[in-house]
Amino acid sequence: MRALAILACTIVIWTVVANVASAQSAGVGGQYLDGIRSAYQVAAGGWRARLIPLAQRTFMLLAALEFCVSGLVWTLRRGSLDDLAAKFLLKFLLISFLLTLITSFTFWFPAILNGFAAAGEEVIGRGTMSPDTIIAVGGSLVYSILQAISLTVLSRDILIGLFALFCSVAVAAAYIVVAIQVLVVMIESYVVVLGGGVLFLGFAASRWTAAFAEQMVAYAFYLGARIFLLYLFVGVGMDVTQGFVRLVSGTNVFAEPSPLLQVTGGALAFAYLVSRVPSDVARRLTARHSFGLANALRTLG
Repeated sequence: MRALAILACTIVIWTVVANVASAQSAGVGGQYLDGIRSAYQVAAGGWRARLIPLAQRTFMLLAALEFCVSGLVWTLRRGSLDDLAAKFLLKFLLISFLLTLITSFTFWFPAILNGFAAAGEEVIGRGTMSPDTIIAVGGSLVYSILQAISLTVLSRDILIGLFALFCSVAVAAAYIVVAIQVLVVMIESYVVVLGGGVLFLGFAASRWTAAFAEQMVAYAFYLGARIFLLYLFVGVGMDVTQGFVRLVSGTNVFAEPSPLLQVTGGALAFAYLVSRVPSDVARRLTARHSFGLANALRTLG
């Protein structure tokens, strides 16, 4: 009974993967994870249009408070008129520049992320990373492994069949993790930076809240660096995966020595690299960066 159950599970998995592979080869689908990404991208554009006026109002309110505090400080210090006029002019220019950044948010803030993504595309020679494409390539590898699990092999040695099933599940999980990592960083850039990030820039006008705006800009550079590194890791991983597919399809994976364990290890290593390295490196590059905005507002009074 146990052997029959294993055979049934194998046939079911094999059938499902075969149907998915045939649908992908026929051009069906392509809007699963990519569709989720596109939905967040469109929604973030709508949020940005509604949040820019709100950020401007918040900025003007905090700017008025900042000038009131500065006026009080200038009065108590009783500096020379020329010194007070110079500080007022510098603070006015700084506040005006920051307000211009909010007004032109649509032009310069997306350019940060798009610049890093364009650099990644230029390096690897491909277009935008697609979570659906990653799943499809991983599915091709899993399908190639499952094709090698024939009823003859299962009837000859159940342990070999179970090992191959475990490897196929591990490989599928690895590529799902990679696709989710790419999807998450894209949605994060749309929602947090390109959508809701403009609201935090509205806090740049006050010495007490300017740190929120500084961290928002630093976070945009963090996501940009992470996207760039993801392009590099995913680009190489896709090339390696194509080699895995050819290896599994062209050799007997159950012959000794079997490449199945190496292929599974390579898929798991790919998932680990994509999950850890880009985020860790980007965080180390941007964690302690400061633009000195709050300090500049305090220095000017």
